[in-house]
Amino acid sequence: MKEIDYLMTLGTNGLKEYSGELESKAAMLREWLDTPVGSIYGQPSWGSILAQFKHDPTNQAHVQVSIESRLLQKLADDLPDLKITGIGYSEREIDWAQLTIKLPEGTINEEVAK
Repeated sequence: MKEIDYLMTLGTNGLKEYSGELESKAAMLREWLDTPVGSIYGQPSWGSILAQFKHDPTNQAHVQVSIESRLLQKLADDLPDLKITGIGYSEREIDWAQLTIKLPEGTINEEVAK
């Protein structure tokens, strides 16, 4: 599997590419996280739903479970290539959270803005 950087980042050899299985899937997840729902013409339902939880108290366990559950459902619809075996969401700072996605290929850790 090969994935091109969605920001079209240029390196010394041209466009930045991700060639490893886990690396490619992490790039797909990063694009999804940076794309709010409704911002892609022709695919209004595709994208991250984290903005829905912007004003919720994400330091509370029941809210984190709700976020994890909603993320799991949405990722299964939007990125079916990610065969998620585990998911975790935890608050790090007032504006940042840690998202952990477990796949058969390995674990993806992403810091996301709340």
